[in-house]
Amino acid sequence: MAGRPDLAVVVIGFQAPAALVAAVRSVLDQGVPLEIVVVNSGGGNAKALLADGGIDVRVIEVKERLFAGAARNRGIAATQAPFIAFLADDCLACPRWAEVRLLRHREGAAAVASAILNSHPRNLVACAAHLVTSMRRLPGLPAEKAQRYGASFERTLFDRYGTFDEQLISGEDTEFMARLPEALRPVWEPRVLTLHRNETSLFGLLADQYRRGRRYGAYLGSVEAGKPVRPFRKVFRDRRNIGKLVKEGLSGRDRTFARLSLPIVWMALFAKSLGASVGARHVGTPKGRQ
Repeated sequence: MAGRPDLAVVVIGFQAPAALVAAVRSVLDQGVPLEIVVVNSGGGNAKALLADGGIDVRVIEVKERLFAGAARNRGIAATQAPFIAFLADDCLACPRWAEVRLLRHREGAAAVASAILNSHPRNLVACAAHLVTSMRRLPGLPAEKAQRYGASFERTLFDRYGTFDEQLISGEDTEFMARLPEALRPVWEPRVLTLHRNETSLFGLLADQYRRGRRYGAYLGSVEAGKPVRPFRKVFRDRRNIGKLVKEGLSGRDRTFARLSLPIVWMALFAKSLGASVGARHVGTPKGRQ
Protein backbone atom coordinates (compact mmCIF):
# COMPACT_ATOMS: atom_id res chain seq x y z
CA MET A 1 0.00 0.00 0.00
CA ALA A 2 3.06 2.26 -0.15
CA GLY A 3 3.16 5.19 -2.56
CA ARG A 4 1.22 8.37 -3.10
CA PRO A 5 -2.44 7.60 -3.84
CA ASP A 6 -3.85 8.70 -7.19
CA LEU A 7 -7.46 8.27 -6.04
CA ALA A 8 -9.18 9.98 -3.13
CA VAL A 9 -12.40 8.47 -1.79
CA VAL A 10 -14.85 10.64 0.12
CA VAL A 11 -17.24 8.55 2.22
CA ILE A 12 -20.36 10.55 3.07
CA GLY A 13 -22.15 9.85 6.35
CA PHE A 14 -25.26 11.29 7.94
CA GLN A 15 -25.61 11.03 11.72
CA ALA A 16 -22.86 8.40 11.87
CA PRO A 17 -24.95 5.30 11.06
CA ALA A 18 -23.64 1.87 11.99
CA ALA A 19 -23.46 1.02 8.27
CA LEU A 20 -20.66 3.58 7.89
CA VAL A 21 -18.17 1.05 9.26
CA ALA A 22 -18.82 -1.45 6.46
CA ALA A 23 -18.78 1.31 3.84
CA VAL A 24 -15.33 2.52 4.92
CA ARG A 25 -13.99 -1.01 5.29
CA SER A 26 -15.06 -1.81 1.73
CA VAL A 27 -12.85 1.07 0.58
CA LEU A 28 -9.94 0.00 2.76
CA ASP A 29 -10.17 -3.49 1.26
CA GLN A 30 -9.64 -2.30 -2.32
CA GLY A 31 -5.99 -3.30 -2.34
CA VAL A 32 -4.65 -0.13 -3.98
CA PRO A 33 -3.28 3.03 -2.31
CA LEU A 34 -6.19 5.40 -1.58
CA GLU A 35 -6.57 8.73 0.16
CA ILE A 36 -9.67 8.27 2.33
CA VAL A 37 -11.69 10.88 4.20
CA VAL A 38 -15.07 10.51 5.89
CA VAL A 39 -17.40 13.52 5.96
CA ASN A 40 -20.13 13.03 8.56
CA SER A 41 -22.80 15.61 9.27
CA GLY A 42 -25.95 15.96 11.34
CA GLY A 43 -24.56 14.56 14.58
CA GLY A 44 -23.20 11.32 15.89
CA ASN A 45 -19.55 10.47 16.43
CA ALA A 46 -18.19 8.89 13.28
CA LYS A 47 -14.61 8.90 14.55
CA ALA A 48 -15.52 6.85 17.63
CA LEU A 49 -17.80 4.56 15.62
CA LEU A 50 -15.02 3.74 13.18
CA ALA A 51 -12.45 3.36 15.96
CA ASP A 52 -14.70 0.79 17.64
CA GLY A 53 -14.63 -1.08 14.34
CA GLY A 54 -10.83 -0.99 14.25
CA ILE A 55 -10.70 1.67 11.53
CA ASP A 56 -8.42 4.73 11.64
CA VAL A 57 -9.05 7.18 8.81
CA ARG A 58 -9.43 10.94 8.61
CA VAL A 59 -12.90 12.08 9.70
CA ILE A 60 -14.50 15.50 9.23
CA GLU A 61 -17.43 16.04 11.62
CA VAL A 62 -19.99 18.77 10.91
CA LYS A 63 -22.66 19.29 13.55
CA GLU A 64 -25.30 20.66 11.20
CA ARG A 65 -26.76 18.60 8.40
CA LEU A 66 -25.02 18.94 5.04
CA PHE A 67 -26.71 18.14 1.75
CA ALA A 68 -24.66 15.83 -0.46
CA GLY A 69 -23.16 18.67 -2.51
CA ALA A 70 -21.72 20.35 0.58
CA ALA A 71 -20.39 17.03 1.93
CA ARG A 72 -18.75 16.28 -1.41
CA ASN A 73 -17.12 19.72 -1.44
CA ARG A 74 -15.71 19.26 2.08
CA GLY A 75 -14.12 16.04 0.89
CA ILE A 76 -12.70 17.64 -2.24
CA ALA A 77 -11.11 20.42 -0.19
CA ALA A 78 -9.65 17.94 2.32
CA THR A 79 -7.91 15.68 -0.24
CA GLN A 80 -5.11 16.03 -2.78
CA ALA A 81 -5.16 12.98 -5.06
CA PRO A 82 -5.63 13.79 -8.77
CA PHE A 83 -8.87 11.76 -8.99
CA ILE A 84 -11.80 11.77 -6.57
CA ALA A 85 -14.59 9.24 -5.96
CA PHE A 86 -17.53 9.34 -3.58
CA LEU A 87 -19.34 6.64 -1.60
CA ALA A 88 -22.53 7.01 0.46
CA ASP A 89 -22.81 5.36 3.86
CA ASP A 90 -25.53 2.99 2.58
CA CYS A 91 -23.26 1.57 -0.11
CA LEU A 92 -20.29 -0.76 -0.40
CA ALA A 93 -17.43 -0.60 -2.88
CA CYS A 94 -17.17 -4.00 -4.60
CA PRO A 95 -13.80 -5.61 -5.44
CA ARG A 96 -11.84 -3.67 -8.10
CA TRP A 97 -14.09 -0.60 -7.58
CA ALA A 98 -11.00 1.59 -7.20
CA GLU A 99 -8.65 -0.34 -9.47
CA VAL A 100 -10.85 -0.13 -12.57
CA ARG A 101 -11.67 3.53 -11.94
CA LEU A 102 -7.97 4.32 -11.90
CA LEU A 103 -7.42 2.26 -15.04
CA ARG A 104 -10.01 4.26 -16.97
CA HIS A 105 -8.77 7.59 -15.62
CA ARG A 106 -5.20 6.74 -16.59
CA GLU A 107 -6.46 5.85 -20.06
CA GLY A 108 -7.74 9.42 -20.36
CA ALA A 109 -11.30 9.45 -18.99
CA ALA A 110 -12.02 12.65 -17.06
CA ALA A 111 -14.94 11.02 -15.23
CA VAL A 112 -15.91 7.37 -14.71
CA ALA A 113 -19.47 6.23 -13.89
CA SER A 114 -20.36 3.01 -12.09
CA ALA A 115 -23.04 0.31 -12.09
CA ILE A 116 -25.17 -0.68 -9.09
CA LEU A 117 -25.75 -4.10 -7.51
CA ASN A 118 -28.70 -5.07 -5.30
CA SER A 119 -27.84 -5.88 -1.69
CA HIS A 120 -30.65 -8.49 -1.47
CA PRO A 121 -31.17 -9.95 -4.97
CA ARG A 122 -33.49 -12.73 -3.69
CA ASN A 123 -35.83 -10.41 -1.77
CA LEU A 124 -38.67 -9.15 -3.99
CA VAL A 125 -39.09 -5.86 -2.13
CA ALA A 126 -35.35 -5.16 -2.40
CA CYS A 127 -35.49 -6.08 -6.10
CA ALA A 128 -38.28 -3.54 -6.59
CA ALA A 129 -36.32 -0.89 -4.70
CA HIS A 130 -33.28 -1.63 -6.83
CA LEU A 131 -35.21 -1.27 -10.08
CA VAL A 132 -36.99 1.95 -9.11
CA THR A 133 -33.79 3.70 -8.03
CA SER A 134 -31.19 2.08 -10.31
CA MET A 135 -32.95 0.69 -13.40
CA ARG A 136 -30.58 2.61 -15.68
CA ARG A 137 -27.44 1.56 -13.82
CA LEU A 138 -27.82 -2.21 -14.14
CA PRO A 139 -24.43 -3.79 -14.94
CA GLY A 140 -25.49 -5.44 -18.21
CA LEU A 141 -26.78 -2.30 -19.89
CA PRO A 142 -25.05 -0.95 -23.00
CA ALA A 143 -23.47 2.47 -22.69
CA GLU A 144 -26.15 4.21 -24.75
CA LYS A 145 -28.86 3.19 -22.26
CA ALA A 146 -26.97 3.70 -19.00
CA GLN A 147 -27.18 6.73 -16.73
CA ARG A 148 -23.72 8.01 -15.82
CA TYR A 149 -23.87 8.37 -12.03
CA GLY A 150 -21.73 7.15 -9.16
CA ALA A 151 -18.89 8.93 -10.92
CA SER A 152 -15.32 9.66 -9.98
CA PHE A 153 -13.75 12.82 -11.39
CA GLU A 154 -10.44 14.30 -12.37
CA ARG A 155 -9.72 16.97 -9.75
CA THR A 156 -8.99 19.64 -12.34
CA LEU A 157 -12.66 19.55 -13.40
CA PHE A 158 -13.60 21.23 -10.14
CA ASP A 159 -10.98 23.92 -10.69
CA ARG A 160 -12.33 24.65 -14.18
CA TYR A 161 -16.07 24.19 -13.73
CA GLY A 162 -16.68 24.83 -10.05
CA THR A 163 -17.74 22.46 -7.29
CA PHE A 164 -21.11 20.96 -6.37
CA ASP A 165 -24.14 23.11 -5.58
CA GLU A 166 -24.47 22.97 -1.80
CA GLN A 167 -28.09 24.14 -1.66
CA LEU A 168 -29.68 21.39 -3.73
CA ILE A 169 -31.49 18.74 -1.72
CA SER A 170 -30.79 16.26 -4.53
CA GLY A 171 -29.43 16.28 -8.06
CA GLU A 172 -26.15 17.98 -7.19
CA ASP A 173 -24.23 15.55 -9.43
CA THR A 174 -26.69 16.07 -12.30
CA GLU A 175 -26.29 19.84 -12.03
CA PHE A 176 -22.48 19.58 -11.93
CA MET A 177 -22.21 17.19 -14.87
CA ALA A 178 -24.46 19.44 -16.95
CA ARG A 179 -21.71 22.10 -16.72
CA LEU A 180 -19.15 19.78 -18.27
CA PRO A 181 -18.50 19.68 -22.03
CA GLU A 182 -19.76 16.47 -23.62
CA ALA A 183 -16.22 15.12 -24.04
CA LEU A 184 -15.56 15.40 -20.30
CA ARG A 185 -18.74 13.75 -19.03
CA PRO A 186 -18.52 10.33 -17.36
CA VAL A 187 -17.81 7.20 -19.36
CA TRP A 188 -19.92 4.13 -18.53
CA GLU A 189 -17.84 1.47 -16.80
CA PRO A 190 -19.96 -1.46 -15.54
CA ARG A 191 -16.89 -3.21 -14.14
CA VAL A 192 -16.94 -0.58 -11.40
CA LEU A 193 -19.66 -1.96 -9.14
CA THR A 194 -21.24 -0.36 -6.09
CA LEU A 195 -23.54 -2.41 -3.87
CA HIS A 196 -26.51 -0.42 -2.54
CA ARG A 197 -28.37 -1.49 0.61
CA ASN A 198 -32.01 -1.64 -0.43
CA GLU A 199 -35.19 -1.65 1.63
CA THR A 200 -36.52 -5.13 2.37
CA SER A 201 -39.92 -4.24 3.87
CA LEU A 202 -42.83 -3.03 1.75
CA PHE A 203 -43.71 -0.14 4.07
CA GLY A 204 -40.09 0.95 4.23
CA LEU A 205 -39.84 0.85 0.44
CA LEU A 206 -42.97 2.94 -0.14
CA ALA A 207 -41.97 5.49 2.49
CA ASP A 208 -38.45 5.74 1.08
CA GLN A 209 -39.67 6.19 -2.48
CA TYR A 210 -42.14 8.88 -1.39
CA ARG A 211 -39.27 10.78 0.29
CA ARG A 212 -37.07 10.34 -2.77
CA GLY A 213 -39.92 11.58 -4.93
CA ARG A 214 -40.31 14.71 -2.80
CA ARG A 215 -36.63 15.51 -3.16
CA TYR A 216 -36.75 14.91 -6.91
CA GLY A 217 -39.89 17.03 -7.26
CA ALA A 218 -38.20 19.85 -5.34
CA TYR A 219 -35.21 19.56 -7.65
CA LEU A 220 -37.43 19.75 -10.74
CA GLY A 221 -39.26 22.74 -9.31
CA SER A 222 -35.98 24.56 -8.64
CA VAL A 223 -34.36 23.94 -12.04
CA GLU A 224 -37.54 24.44 -14.07
CA ALA A 225 -38.78 27.56 -12.33
CA GLY A 226 -41.41 29.33 -14.39
CA LYS A 227 -42.05 26.26 -16.54
CA PRO A 228 -44.93 23.81 -16.27
CA VAL A 229 -43.75 20.89 -14.13
CA ARG A 230 -45.53 17.54 -14.37
CA PRO A 231 -43.49 15.46 -11.94
CA PHE A 232 -46.06 12.67 -11.49
CA ARG A 233 -46.07 11.92 -15.21
CA LYS A 234 -42.30 12.35 -15.47
CA VAL A 235 -41.65 9.72 -12.78
CA PHE A 236 -44.46 7.25 -13.45
CA ARG A 237 -43.69 6.92 -17.15
CA ASP A 238 -40.55 4.99 -16.15
CA ARG A 239 -42.77 1.92 -15.80
CA ARG A 240 -42.72 1.59 -19.60
CA ASN A 241 -38.97 0.98 -19.65
CA ILE A 242 -38.35 -1.34 -16.72
CA GLY A 243 -39.09 -4.66 -18.44
CA LYS A 244 -36.72 -3.90 -21.32
CA LEU A 245 -33.98 -2.68 -18.99
CA VAL A 246 -34.28 -5.79 -16.82
CA LYS A 247 -33.94 -8.01 -19.90
CA GLU A 248 -30.75 -6.25 -21.00
CA GLY A 249 -29.24 -5.30 -17.66
CA LEU A 250 -29.64 -8.52 -15.65
CA SER A 251 -29.26 -12.24 -16.27
CA GLY A 252 -30.01 -15.60 -14.69
CA ARG A 253 -31.80 -15.68 -11.35
CA ASP A 254 -31.23 -11.95 -10.83
CA ARG A 255 -33.38 -11.31 -13.90
CA THR A 256 -36.00 -13.82 -12.75
CA PHE A 257 -36.42 -12.26 -9.32
CA ALA A 258 -36.45 -8.76 -10.80
CA ARG A 259 -39.32 -9.74 -13.08
CA LEU A 260 -41.23 -11.27 -10.17
CA SER A 261 -40.91 -7.95 -8.31
CA LEU A 262 -42.59 -5.86 -11.04
CA PRO A 263 -45.99 -5.56 -9.27
CA ILE A 264 -44.16 -4.06 -6.28
CA VAL A 265 -42.24 -1.79 -8.66
CA TRP A 266 -45.50 -0.22 -9.90
CA MET A 267 -46.52 0.48 -6.28
CA ALA A 268 -43.15 2.05 -5.51
CA LEU A 269 -43.23 4.18 -8.65
CA PHE A 270 -46.70 5.42 -7.71
CA ALA A 271 -45.44 6.41 -4.24
CA LYS A 272 -42.43 8.15 -5.75
CA SER A 273 -44.65 9.96 -8.27
CA LEU A 274 -46.93 11.22 -5.50
CA GLY A 275 -43.92 12.47 -3.57
CA ALA A 276 -42.58 14.23 -6.66
CA SER A 277 -45.88 16.06 -7.13
CA VAL A 278 -45.82 17.26 -3.53
CA GLY A 279 -42.13 18.23 -3.68
CA ALA A 280 -42.59 20.30 -6.84
CA ARG A 281 -45.36 22.30 -5.13
CA HIS A 282 -43.28 22.94 -2.01
CA VAL A 283 -39.80 23.70 -3.30
CA GLY A 284 -37.34 24.03 -0.47
CA THR A 285 -39.53 22.38 2.18
CA PRO A 286 -39.10 18.62 1.73
CA LYS A 287 -37.08 16.85 4.34
CA GLY A 288 -35.14 13.65 4.41
CA ARG A 289 -31.65 12.42 3.76
CA GLN A 290 -29.63 12.99 0.65
